[in-house]
Amino acid sequence: MGKVIIATGNYVKTPYILRNTKLKIHSMEELCYCIMKNPELCEDYLYDEELAVFIKEKLGLKERGSLLADLIERDAPLKDLVTVCFCSCDYFTKEEIEEFLKEQSRVDLSEEWVRTKSKADSYLRHENYRDAVLNYRMLLKEKEKNGVTSETLGDIYHNLAVALLHTEGFQNAADYFREAYERNHRPESLKQYLLALRFAGEDAMYLSALDIYRVPEDVVQWLNAAFFQTELEAQEVPELAELTAVRLLFEAGKVNEFYQAVERLTEQMKEQYRKYNE
Repeated sequence: MGKVIIATGNYVKTPYILRNTKLKIHSMEELCYCIMKNPELCEDYLYDEELAVFIKEKLGLKERGSLLADLIERDAPLKDLVTVCFCSCDYFTKEEIEEFLKEQSRVDLSEEWVRTKSKADSYLRHENYRDAVLNYRMLLKEKEKNGVTSETLGDIYHNLAVALLHTEGFQNAADYFREAYERNHRPESLKQYLLALRFAGEDAMYLSALDIYRVPEDVVQWLNAAFFQTELEAQEVPELAELTAVRLLFEAGKVNEFYQAVERLTEQMKEQYRKYNE
């Protein structure tokens, strides 16, 4: 039989979104759970005055919110902020909290590039692609000094490429997937490189890469199926079809119709956003 947890403070309907993540919290217990499961990003979302206000005013934990605000203002050590949150409710046992703090101390003693990669990987998992890109590029800038293995460096290139798919498009991502494969030799990096080339419309480079890397026929068939399936799914997304139609108006020189269509789509997106946040 699991332990019974009595909630501390209010459970709010409108969640607070932790800074630099997509993590939503409705209660103090959920905040403690997020801290335990996402230690790499604690520094981002705990040093946030708005979070302290949320705890104080929305969750009704005035003393804890004020204490957290005071620690933030004094730029207290992260472990102090973590302890204040964990001790605000009974979600974790004393032993679990102590073990968490010990692990954090061990992490603090690890090499800086290890901590940076861990944070970048966490940003990527939480779809914070902008900060993921910044941290991965920081790692690559210092790659000689860090002395990481070729395989690990390849994995950094791969993850950066994944983030770039969402921020800069297929062409830039393809270059980094190629850099990744040439270092880690992972089949997944090669597949993503080839797919990125196809989606970028670089057909000649795609065919050349098939020869250069001697891609087996079964992998080529997999790539064709993946490309076809993605295009098929994209055609079934109404928003994508509308965006494509708008782009074609611009390319055809129908400027007035283009701006009218953009304005219409913008209003639709605003309406969807309002409904989502009701």
